[in-house]
Amino acid sequence: MSSTNASKLSAQQKRTLYQYIDDLSRSELGGRLTGVDIQSYIEQQFDVHYHLNHVYKILKIIGLSWIVSRSKHPKHSLEAQAEFKKTIATHPVYIPLDSVDIWFQDEARFGQQNTTTKLWAAKGSRPRAVKQQQFEYAYLFGAVCPSTGATEALVTPFVNLESMRQHLKQISEATHSDRYALVIIDGAGWHTDDIAKDFANLSVLKLPPYSPELNPIEQVWQWLRQHCLANRCFKGYNYIVEQCCSAWNTFIQCKNRVKSLCTRDWAKVGNI
Repeated sequence: MSSTNASKLSAQQKRTLYQYIDDLSRSELGGRLTGVDIQSYIEQQFDVHYHLNHVYKILKIIGLSWIVSRSKHPKHSLEAQAEFKKTIATHPVYIPLDSVDIWFQDEARFGQQNTTTKLWAAKGSRPRAVKQQQFEYAYLFGAVCPSTGATEALVTPFVNLESMRQHLKQISEATHSDRYALVIIDGAGWHTDDIAKDFANLSVLKLPPYSPELNPIEQVWQWLRQHCLANRCFKGYNYIVEQCCSAWNTFIQCKNRVKSLCTRDWAKVGNI
């Protein structure tokens, strides 16, 4: 079938094309197809030839975009993540399940040696952003409760067990007397198994290894960098702390933003 008498793919062919590209994008072998690769696949699979520009139009029509992929550790396990979600649903707490608030907690480093990110600029240009060579940083401890929009944060010059306990203390004090906080954390070295032993209204649950995508706080860090902290220079530690606080306060001023960015359907105790 030549391109002169076959100008369009059928609905089924478009679904097949979408599935082919989507499967490769999730493949452990990598799925970085170019426009030429997809052009060749269409021709070989459907005996239809398209100009490369038309290939890109088809990709847009069927709902595909050229986007930046996220990294994944080789030991990442979908099975472990599925089991973790079941663990939340059956996590043992000794108060009514509808009184349990799930919090997500994490830490991130901000400061000099900053990240650069996309910005609005004239078409065809590529503005330069200064990247500092100094090495001063601050660490932002952040926690969100998606069901209520509540948040707690702490900025420190380092991460350690005492800083983590201080952050849990903030979450404990922010939890109403008739509520219980289940705090989801990762496996960092300062997240010891007994770290919550001093809090009667709080316990912690660790994420499976190599699973940062299960923690919506990761998206909060991206939001802070994209909207407030990337493409910046910082004079020193005190200024970094000031800007981290300002960025966090900007993020949390809208509870609906906190809820929409951090809510996960599976993150509910008793959700079985």
